[in-house]
Amino acid sequence: MLIWGCFIFLMVADYGPEVSSYKGTHAVCQSPLSDPWPQDRVCRSDESRQWPALMGILALASVATVTAAATMVYAKVLARLAHSDGSGVRPQS
Repeated sequence: MLIWGCFIFLMVADYGPEVSSYKGTHAVCQSPLSDPWPQDRVCRSDESRQWPALMGILALASVATVTAAATMVYAKVLARLAHSDGSGVRPQS
């Protein structure tokens, strides 16, 4: 969940130096989701907001999610198999 939170934050949060205007202060650079290819040099210098880094974080989050889901399914299958062993047919002696 932490990796997904990091990915979402990097995708939607504005960044860069703040500038003042009559509307208030705001960041110079928009989020990668709003402005996928920024033209400003300051915005392009932040490596963690560029698409290769974001896709790497997405891949890491996806691998962690698939691993967690597979582990959960495996644990539930083992629990069901353990319960079915006790009520089965007795071995013949």
